[in-house]
Amino acid sequence: MTSSLQQITLDTLWKECERPFHDLFINLEQGLDKKLYMKLYTSVYNYCSTQNDLVLKDFYPKVLQLVQDKAKEIMARSDNLPNESLLAFFRKHWNDWKWSCKVLKNLLSPVNKIFNSDSKPNNAATTGGDQSKIFSDTLEAWRKTAFDPLRNKLSVSLLKIIENDRKGDSADLNVLGDSLECYVQLGPEKNKLQIYQDCFETSFLQTSTEFFKFESSDFIEKNGISEYMRHVYNRIDQETNRVKKYMPIQTLDKLTKILNDNLISNYKEQFATKFLDLLTEDKIMELGMMYSLLNRVSHLDPLRKNLGDFIKAEGMKEIESNLKEAQEKPQVLITILLKIYNRFNSLIKESFNNDTTFITVMDKSFSVVINDNPASYDAKKKESNIPVVLSKFCDQILRKGPYHISDEAELEKKLTEAVCLFKYLPDKDIFMLNYQKMLSKRLVEDLSASEDAEATMINKLKAYQGFDYCTKLTRMITDMRLCKDINANFQTYLNDQNLTLPYTFNFYVLTNGSWSLTNKNTTSPFKPPSEMLSSITYFEAFYKKSYQGRVLTFLYDFSRADVDSRQVRGKIYKLNTTAYQMAILLLLNSSEKVSRTQILDNIGLDENSVRLPLLSLMKVGIIDCAEQDYKKWTHETEFSVNAKFTSKKMKVNCNVSVQIGDAKTSEGQQNVSESEIEKERFFKLQAAIVRIMKSKKVLSHNELTVETTNQVSKWFTPKISIIKKAIEYLIEQEYIRRTADDNPTARKYEYMA
Repeated sequence: MTSSLQQITLDTLWKECERPFHDLFINLEQGLDKKLYMKLYTSVYNYCSTQNDLVLKDFYPKVLQLVQDKAKEIMARSDNLPNESLLAFFRKHWNDWKWSCKVLKNLLSPVNKIFNSDSKPNNAATTGGDQSKIFSDTLEAWRKTAFDPLRNKLSVSLLKIIENDRKGDSADLNVLGDSLECYVQLGPEKNKLQIYQDCFETSFLQTSTEFFKFESSDFIEKNGISEYMRHVYNRIDQETNRVKKYMPIQTLDKLTKILNDNLISNYKEQFATKFLDLLTEDKIMELGMMYSLLNRVSHLDPLRKNLGDFIKAEGMKEIESNLKEAQEKPQVLITILLKIYNRFNSLIKESFNNDTTFITVMDKSFSVVINDNPASYDAKKKESNIPVVLSKFCDQILRKGPYHISDEAELEKKLTEAVCLFKYLPDKDIFMLNYQKMLSKRLVEDLSASEDAEATMINKLKAYQGFDYCTKLTRMITDMRLCKDINANFQTYLNDQNLTLPYTFNFYVLTNGSWSLTNKNTTSPFKPPSEMLSSITYFEAFYKKSYQGRVLTFLYDFSRADVDSRQVRGKIYKLNTTAYQMAILLLLNSSEKVSRTQILDNIGLDENSVRLPLLSLMKVGIIDCAEQDYKKWTHETEFSVNAKFTSKKMKVNCNVSVQIGDAKTSEGQQNVSESEIEKERFFKLQAAIVRIMKSKKVLSHNELTVETTNQVSKWFTPKISIIKKAIEYLIEQEYIRRTADDNPTARKYEYMA
């Protein structure tokens, strides 16, 4: 079966199309039903297929003339309309025209294909998009007939709508969007924004500049800087939203510059002057607005400087108002510092968008507050003792006692805050040495409130400072866990050997390199009483058998005992004592009085070492002495049990601090000395130098000094003279040597494998 297209003449086609085309532009509301649409499309298609050569010559010119006539017919109705009505009229008919153009483009798609085939490839129109030849020509008819004669009036009306909106008068901004979309649609293909820019944007930007200049000077004069700042913040938001919603986005950058220049830059100094007032009044929202506005014009330097000075001033004022307590109590000073830190840390987050430059300013200023405040700065040593204070604060909240925080969430918060302060310490090694000794005491004397809390703090320090910083702390916790197994195995050993102890005995076996615990030097070593000897002997035998090659050193300075005291009145008190106090009390089991000579002979300590346990027992009231002043004691001075001793508590701590000379001290208390700090630092410098030289093989003196400083800076800031001393020591020990071409002006070292 074969078929052929039906021949159709121009007159027949035009007679069929003219009325529907007229209605498409003039009576769009009546619509174009599907049946008629398909009939017209088929006729156009048949004509284009059979009369290809005549389509562009006779048919399309008639269509284009009809379109131009309809545009004139539509716009003739607007001759006597006022500006406001004219804009509404134009908007409605523009929206109708766009729709009519799209329908016509689809109906005449066969015609468009002919245009494409007759065009050169580089000029071919795209048949699939809106920018077909048909669509372009219908838009051009609208531009010439409707838009060009009215564009000045239209632009004036659009600018008036924007002016009314700025003044708060209600306006239909949708008409703005639709009308400006017409400006863009009618632009030439090479620059679609050309008509929009020439006919609207230039005038819009000019009138905006004039409006903002007048508005800013008038508003600030009547309302002051604070209200003006709020007004500008809202004005910028309003202007930005209007452009984004109704105008081409390219206009935003141009308008933003006008806003910044006229509303902010001209008044930036006045803004910055108000900054300190807002800080003092703690106006979080207003500070945020000021930051946002001045950030737009890159004028934040005055704010950063004023913030830094304010943090230092407020911090010092807060500490000085509680100076005496802050000097005496670590928890008071640290609480004040945390209050200051949280206040400004929160301020930077809420008001300054967590700006890293403001964080840097805070860090520098808060570092001065924490290290140079009158409560922690030692003018004689010319250094801050805040590392010691912070370690004491951590000790207080982690140990059993009145300062411990039982609520886990609150304790977690406090530990996190303590680590936040830790980052400002210049000498983190001093903190660690003190923290390590205090942790030792908490663990050995069972003073730690929570093993989980101890582990949490160590993990926080590890996360901030690195794994190697907390190596010893981690091993200490591990040792305490292993001790449980060792004591359980020891009990099994006793059972296997059919041995029994007259009392409960618990040993802590601690790794020597991880614990900063040593017995104090004494001319005469401690002699454990006979009651202790069997336990010590049995444990030594068990340990040597189980762990060959290890050497045990008993730390009697840190040993503790619970001793039952039966008083004359029949009360039994449980006395928590040191090993030395226990030995003294055991002597009083067999004698009512003992002399100092007897004590020294029996327990084997020198006079200085035995003085502290005696004074502590006297202070608690467990023993009596006729001579209260230890400076007047002689070898014949006698001590006896206080038969009248009473206490509200059944468990009495005998290891209390006593005054000896200018300082209070207690047994087992070991403060970190200057010599310990210097020794630890010298060791770290040596280790760093060896690591660097092993890696680099050969380095100049200056390069080695810089590398060494960088490596140990997370612990402390080394002095150049100490680095030189460490280098010389390592040369003596033959870890490194000077190179053969060594000279005073270019010293070099090489690693000795």
